[in-house]
Amino acid sequence: MPAILWKRLDLEGHDACRIVECDDGWDIEGNAVFDHQGDAANLTYHLNCDRSWLSRKATIGGWIGSRDIDILIERAADGDWYVNGEKNVGFRGLVDIDLGFTPASNTNAIRRMNLEKGLQAESVAVWLDTEDWSVKALPQVYRRLGANTYDYNSPLHKYRAELSVSEFGAVVEYPGLWRMINCRPDFGKEGRGSDR
Repeated sequence: MPAILWKRLDLEGHDACRIVECDDGWDIEGNAVFDHQGDAANLTYHLNCDRSWLSRKATIGGWIGSRDIDILIERAADGDWYVNGEKNVGFRGLVDIDLGFTPASNTNAIRRMNLEKGLQAESVAVWLDTEDWSVKALPQVYRRLGANTYDYNSPLHKYRAELSVSEFGAVVEYPGLWRMINCRPDFGKEGRGSDR
């Protein structure tokens, strides 16, 4: 299973991540260390998905300066979502978790959508917003341009970028934000993959 090191491009920071196949799905786990508004940040994350890459649970822990971070996001079997044990009815039926401080959580959406070249999919993610560290709904659009490129659109932020990804679906280049600098085993760092 892949182990990845990303470098942050818009400020100082790195993210070390590994993706592990487990008995009933996938675990995406890592540690991000970065500058956040002048404070040192050290956050660990663990995102669990089922075999179809539907997000089930995420835990985020660590600190930003003097502030402790301890967040639990869970999707119940009936489709309801809970944030630190509190039910959020607005998230019902959503299937992706997006952690705003790491490119690791683009992989689960890309793998789940499994788009053919030229097709696009719209979704709303359960999103951890790093501005205030609260969990919100985030509309997103992914369109597959080629074997290893996606047009990503976040209408809420009026943000659009062309993501370069590995054959596995992990971000290689997130323009202006993240760049993969090491990956073992190499699963498409140079953009290998088949056109689908």
